[in-house]
Amino acid sequence: MIPRLAARGKLVLATALLFLVVGALHGAPPLVALAGSILSVLLALYLMFYPTAILLRRKKIELSWWVPPGDQPGGALAVDRPFQLHLAFRNHGSRRLRILSTNILAASGLGIDDRPSATVSRGQQVEVTATVRALAAGYHVLHGAALTFGDALGLFDIEAFFPNPIAIKVFPRSIGLRPQAVRAVGGALHEQVGLHRVRRRGLSGELRELREHSHGDPFKFIAWKATARRQQLMVRDLENEIVTTHMVMVDVGAGMRQGPLGRSPLDWACDSTSALARAAIGNGDRIGMIAWDTRPLAELGADTGHHHYLQVVDRLLDTRNIVDADLTDVTAGELVALVARYLAHQEAIDVRIKIAPPLDDPRWTQIQAGPDGQLYDVAATGRLTKRLVDIMLGKDDKKKPKLPPIVDDDPQLRPLRLFARLRGIELPYRATWEHGARAAGFAASVERAVAAGRPDVVVILSDLAGLAEDEARTRRAIARLRRAAGQVVALVPAPAAFLPAAASAHGQRVRELMIRDQRAAIEPGRRLLQRHGINVLEGSPAIPLDQLLSRGRRRAA
Repeated sequence: MIPRLAARGKLVLATALLFLVVGALHGAPPLVALAGSILSVLLALYLMFYPTAILLRRKKIELSWWVPPGDQPGGALAVDRPFQLHLAFRNHGSRRLRILSTNILAASGLGIDDRPSATVSRGQQVEVTATVRALAAGYHVLHGAALTFGDALGLFDIEAFFPNPIAIKVFPRSIGLRPQAVRAVGGALHEQVGLHRVRRRGLSGELRELREHSHGDPFKFIAWKATARRQQLMVRDLENEIVTTHMVMVDVGAGMRQGPLGRSPLDWACDSTSALARAAIGNGDRIGMIAWDTRPLAELGADTGHHHYLQVVDRLLDTRNIVDADLTDVTAGELVALVARYLAHQEAIDVRIKIAPPLDDPRWTQIQAGPDGQLYDVAATGRLTKRLVDIMLGKDDKKKPKLPPIVDDDPQLRPLRLFARLRGIELPYRATWEHGARAAGFAASVERAVAAGRPDVVVILSDLAGLAEDEARTRRAIARLRRAAGQVVALVPAPAAFLPAAASAHGQRVRELMIRDQRAAIEPGRRLLQRHGINVLEGSPAIPLDQLLSRGRRRAA
């Protein structure tokens, strides 16, 4: 860390050099003397500012930050709801420090425009705040901050990076949903004590009404006393208190991730699933979820209660930062290079190999080449990441949180992928899949969804891409779902709703072509589901979710 000239300092230096050149060419000693004086003063001021660099090297400056509870229920942070990030600067040195700006380095899902400044006297602490806006739900990491220090005249500055990673949890958007929108058509398959009533024909329950007998009513439902009194056949309609079991199947594939950050189909699916869970649990019902792509990724059995709702949200957020080898588009060398670069910036640890060993050296089994040809010690990187993971999670196995397992055939790369998940190192999601893999993932997810019982309502949130590649397997999965579930509805993201608006005629043409291509990808899966009696509805953030579900209930009825 060496002080450098700021914009004003460069202007003063250029002026002094200009005076010096002009004075030398024209033989004007006053101009040469003036230039010398300016350069001398500039050098003296530089020497006066240099101790700031010494204080930074001796770590006399500390940065700490925290995020207070949000304004949502329970203090949660939600998408598109700005929150405050509090920063505290502590000066343990012997001179006043002027912090010109604070550049906060965070995950791409966080938008930070503020660059707070502060003046910290010696031995003092100053607190400032920055406004942060979450662009997308998920676990986001604030990696650190780059502080720019300057002198009183603004001639010099020095930049220092303060690594201080903290993770924050951002909930999906809050979507209003009427309780009636998540009720099953005609009641539930399981008669259990619940908080809402559904009209059903049966021999048990509370009497709802007596009505005239209509064609198709079984004789065992006839109210004989009322029939004798009115001299016409009357039928009992009863009410039962039930608990409806909901199951949400969320597609988290590449097609669902396309679009602007925070406005993609996957964001809409997560928001909708969270709203369904909140409404179902508010009714006293049970809800479960399963996230899938080419295989099931996250699963949660049906249950009720606020704690279960938080678990649903956790499973949804786990699908936002995927690091598994079969679902990310990153080679082994690129992964090692990403983690090594992060370790160099955040932990000041260099795992690069300066001199390559001989070709017959057995150490090559623990060496990986990056995209630029740089060699990295994978074994050392794995040991370091394991140590850092233990520090983050704790060494006590009983107290460690249960994390989804890492999928990678190379055991040397699993610690790196786990470290990338915990530290918010974003890996690109794989945009392609093997032929038939999506249909296999859908079929496996259906088996998981109905394995624990017979759900009353199954909601599929998917773009249906790839389901028709293995039509026979998809048909069997749909038939299995139709036999086990009382009602099935598929909500498909409308292609036009998740593309940015066109600003020109050429852009409008491109947008129309993209919409056409997306509809062509959706149509085979749509026809396949509709042939087997599943309602397929197009949705978007602009269409209320309860309106979509009510439309599906009317079609099912």
